[in-house]
Amino acid sequence: MSGNTHTEAPRPGAPQRPADNWIWGFYIILCLISLVESYSASSQDIAKFGLVMPILKHALLLLGGIGIAFGMQHVHYNKMKIFIPLFALLTLAMVLYVMKYGEVLNGARRSFRLLGISIQPSEMAKLSLVTIIAWVMSKVQIPGGGVKWGGIVVCATVVLLFGALLYPQGFTNTVILMGISLAMMLISGIQVKRLMIVLAVYGLCFVGYKSYDRHNEEREALTAQVTQVATRPDAKAAPDRTDTRKNRLKSFDFNEDSCLAHPMTSEYHQEQYGYMARAHGGVIGVGPGNSRECSRLPLAFSDYVFSIIVEELGFVGAVVIMVLYLSLLGRAGYIAQRCKRAFPALLVMGMAVMITVQALSHMAINCGLVPVTGQPLPFISKGGSAIIIMSIAMGIMLSVSRYAEFNPGKKPLPAVDKKTGAGDEKEEAINPAQMA
Repeated sequence: MSGNTHTEAPRPGAPQRPADNWIWGFYIILCLISLVESYSASSQDIAKFGLVMPILKHALLLLGGIGIAFGMQHVHYNKMKIFIPLFALLTLAMVLYVMKYGEVLNGARRSFRLLGISIQPSEMAKLSLVTIIAWVMSKVQIPGGGVKWGGIVVCATVVLLFGALLYPQGFTNTVILMGISLAMMLISGIQVKRLMIVLAVYGLCFVGYKSYDRHNEEREALTAQVTQVATRPDAKAAPDRTDTRKNRLKSFDFNEDSCLAHPMTSEYHQEQYGYMARAHGGVIGVGPGNSRECSRLPLAFSDYVFSIIVEELGFVGAVVIMVLYLSLLGRAGYIAQRCKRAFPALLVMGMAVMITVQALSHMAINCGLVPVTGQPLPFISKGGSAIIIMSIAMGIMLSVSRYAEFNPGKKPLPAVDKKTGAGDEKEEAINPAQMA
């Protein structure tokens, strides 16, 4: 016999393709925009800490996030399943810790510091929720379409638990969690009647909580007064967010002129400076670095960075930013539609929905469409935990695009090596019509 005719067998779990270039492209573009606009919006930090430190710290966080995404794209998403319950328990512990011992930020206990980085468990809760729903819903698929009641009950219970714990930090976090869960249930193929029941349960729980909150306002107010008197001046009593939420809802009006009619006070100045910034931007903006309102707008580098983007890049720039997030969602849908298994399809779509819903919430708040509350713009707003969590989400999406087994007949992504095979997948199959 002449020569070695042995053909190398495909390695189990070896990628069939490289990570999706479109996802990487959207990610890198958003990070580059973040470097420019966050630096431009950080004039108050620059005046306090100098010219280099604010941008250097933010750039290092972005580079760290890119490194996390790059590393995670080489890990098969199936290997992440074991960490889903562990991550959920860790998130729950952090949420409970912050409720009692967290740092007070903008009138609420929202975060704590770890190795100099501000950690917000609310961001971790969103990621944990997406992974739990993707995992559970992939296990309760009904052949021919639909999902079983057991999985719906588990997912809704987790949403209500996290939503109730995050409510004191801000009502928007609870709404976003509910919105993400409803979107993922719809994507998983839930029956319409069952989706309506879940929506009704969410509504009843919210009304019940608000009723309980209203009946306990006087007791909480008296408790807060006693605590302030009894403790030292430097003691950190738990802040009461009830009045803040009520004032924001009371002052909110769909008519933008009503806010501008108020005098410039601490209660309205954030919205008013935001309106000024957007009006100053016009159609094409005043150019990067030429913002007039960044030095006066509170939290311009985080909660109101979209207003600075509109001022500097104009309406055109705002549309480009929105298109980037929606294109990321569309690309995730394209990948999910070709997945043969339920888990990777739900995982990639869930991460994209989380990022897009967060972005649209930030834009809606900045544009006065919903009451004011703090929500960062993914990858663009400054903030340690938000960048890390969203980078993990991007890494999971890249892992799915790299390892997921596609349905036959679908056009595959470019192959790297014809000798390598797709990963060994053991999730329940999903009905392709559900992802169409």
